[in-house]
Amino acid sequence: MEAFLATVKKVYLTENDFRELDTNNDFVKYYNNNKNFFGKDARFLGAIEFARDSSYKIENYAFPFDKNNMTFPIVGETVFILVNNREYFWMPFANVQYPNYREDYKISEASKEKEVENLDNTSKNQQYKENKSTGTPNNKPTQTDSKKKSYEIKEKIKFLKPKEGDTIVSGRVGNTIRFSEFFLSADEKTSSPSIFVRNKQNPEFDNKKIGELVEEDINKDGSSVYITSGKVKIPFKETIKKQKVGFKNYPNSKDLDGDQVFINSDRVLLSSKAYEFIIYGKTNTGIITDGNFSVDAEKEVYVHSNNKITIHSAGNNQIFLNSENGKIYLGKNKGEGNDGADVQKMVLGGELVAIMKELIDAINQQQYLTPSGPSATGPVNRATFTSIKNKLNKLLSSTNFLSK
Repeated sequence: MEAFLATVKKVYLTENDFRELDTNNDFVKYYNNNKNFFGKDARFLGAIEFARDSSYKIENYAFPFDKNNMTFPIVGETVFILVNNREYFWMPFANVQYPNYREDYKISEASKEKEVENLDNTSKNQQYKENKSTGTPNNKPTQTDSKKKSYEIKEKIKFLKPKEGDTIVSGRVGNTIRFSEFFLSADEKTSSPSIFVRNKQNPEFDNKKIGELVEEDINKDGSSVYITSGKVKIPFKETIKKQKVGFKNYPNSKDLDGDQVFINSDRVLLSSKAYEFIIYGKTNTGIITDGNFSVDAEKEVYVHSNNKITIHSAGNNQIFLNSENGKIYLGKNKGEGNDGADVQKMVLGGELVAIMKELIDAINQQQYLTPSGPSATGPVNRATFTSIKNKLNKLLSSTNFLSK
């Protein structure tokens, strides 16, 4: 088996790329006898054209060594080529200071020193014929688009600082996955298997020197998912300003260790598109927000507790129980009836006061027929009834209201 470094000249990523290929059917392999691909050259997904050095423009095709686990290369990057039974395979190669661009210095400089554009068409076609005669992929020499913009190296992106035994998967733009047993461990020696997923590097690291190693920050990175265990201590800091009233025993940062999952981002959406969405909390479950909290349900909303339920609106705020055209029951909702029933209708305070005032006025104006004629208007204790009338507004609450 032969192995060498090469420079990527083209990457096959789309169906149109595959269909433009000039390949022989006897070369394209169909696995499990399945020929139902969207293109006969579907095997070329992730394939590259490469140049081993500057002696010619394109040497051959190379296929991904592992198509299920690869970082698609970029034109100009360096890859590791393996040759087995006249077929070429590429593997990632990175030995540079940039997580997002993987170019070997020697190959890059060699390409600059010897311009392949000086090769005449005769030598290119001759190499093409030689490749075909050896049984390697039927290669059609490709012209380089000189107007194509080269990939911009993002110098702001830094490598993660590893801990002993770490497995780190790095994307090109500050998106990483770290499999670790010591990262953020309180004593740095107790095995605590954990997974740290980060999307977008902490902007404070952008101006650090090239090659300086950095670490994830759940509070300052773009988005984070931490799955941790054991003695791993998560330095999570709350950003809410709302004072905790109903959930005062929310754990402090010093308590955040053990088996747990953290998701921290500017926005979090959790969606169950077909079936149930369920949250279980073995002990306490709290929702704390600086904004509005709402529950919109197409069907019934049911709140149950084996203990008391408190609805508390502080300050001068209001509480609304609005049933539109329905009914509101306080206490039980069965046994509804008139006097003597377990559940009876509530009284409107304004209407009650108005009717009682009319009653007192009628009492004060009543007369009785006597043998000597009608009695004087009103009872002897008329003043007492008038005094009661003036106190009727005390029946009305200043903070609780009832609609008809």
